[in-house]
Amino acid sequence: MSKNTRLALAAVLAVAFGNGMAFAAGYGINEGSARGNAMGTEVTADPVSPSVMYNNVAGLTELPGTQVEVGATFIKPRQTVTTDTPQGKFHTNGNSEWWTLPTVYASQQINDRWWAGIGLFTRIGLGSEFPETWPGRYSNLKAKITSMDVNPSVAFKVTDTFSLGLGLRVEYFDFTLMRAVPTGTPFVDPDAKVKITGDNYGLGFNAGAYWKPTERLAFGAAYESEIVHDVNGDYKTTMGGRILQDATAYGDFPSPAVFRLGTSIGLTEKWKLNLGMNYVFWSCYDELTIHFDPPLLGKRAETTGKKNWHDTFRWQAGTEYKVTDHWALRFGYVYDKTPDPDYLVDYMVPANNRHLFSFGAGWDNGTFFADAGYTFVMIEDRTVHGHIADGVWDGKLQDGDAHMVGASVGYRF
Repeated sequence: MSKNTRLALAAVLAVAFGNGMAFAAGYGINEGSARGNAMGTEVTADPVSPSVMYNNVAGLTELPGTQVEVGATFIKPRQTVTTDTPQGKFHTNGNSEWWTLPTVYASQQINDRWWAGIGLFTRIGLGSEFPETWPGRYSNLKAKITSMDVNPSVAFKVTDTFSLGLGLRVEYFDFTLMRAVPTGTPFVDPDAKVKITGDNYGLGFNAGAYWKPTERLAFGAAYESEIVHDVNGDYKTTMGGRILQDATAYGDFPSPAVFRLGTSIGLTEKWKLNLGMNYVFWSCYDELTIHFDPPLLGKRAETTGKKNWHDTFRWQAGTEYKVTDHWALRFGYVYDKTPDPDYLVDYMVPANNRHLFSFGAGWDNGTFFADAGYTFVMIEDRTVHGHIADGVWDGKLQDGDAHMVGASVGYRF
């Protein structure tokens, strides 16, 4: 990657992301639009604007003419980590700041059978940051994943009721990890710090199907392929403000495949119900190995952390009621299962199963539309079984939650 390209993307991502805790199961992101957020992110079979591309590209065939949509979701998560150490019990709060996830979509009807579209959005990301002297510093001081997908797509209306879609995923991935490194007796002798940074472009695809057998019933299915990022970068080891090493680091990091299935049911002319699920192939994340060239502090050529994540379901429900011809109210609920096993919980992704409760409103006059929504994320407490070799203590993850606010506007030409 050229230096100018790297700097440009870093500037974009610096605006798009702050520091915080992971806010979706694993390090996945599901917030693709304000309307979708308010309906429990379940719009796989409910295409009303270009942002349907985030869930199901085949839904483009329900969008006449030319349409554009821009928006953002603002997220503020928090989490407390309790560690039981020989020196006592410590309660550490992760650094909690606002994240911003921007989205941009455009769709174009080419003729009666073909549509094209493009989207700019985020599929994966996380951020966790802790004080330099906290008990888990050998596991994590700061971990950050930022990404951005560019998704050009096409959709084809096979029949009047059935459509297929296909897209190319171009994903930029940026990774930062910082942790303390013992130079003698841990927690006694002074620590060094190692900061690892790297980035990569990865390619994948997405595909979808949409079937609307009646005016009040529709089904959608979609798939996003796995992308394995071959991350190349640098590591810098410092101690007391002095640089000990500035060298090369590299490793692989997966962006998991996702299968989506949903239905949209028109209960009345004004009231619809959306139900669906995501199946996320998190088993691709079995370990995180980072290679150092030359070896870290002359001793470690690589570090490997076992993950052994398992595939998970995410259950989603949303409803929309049209109060008037122009105004609609929306509500949603999500149960999001965590993929990491209890015996390998770490401080890079310190969280658990999540319950998401959402509501919102939208205004649409046929040409211009605007949506807004709020989501409260409740994260279940979790007991941590220590594995000291990885810097993780017995303890607990608790008091985790997040606030999400989404807004978007769109125009039909």
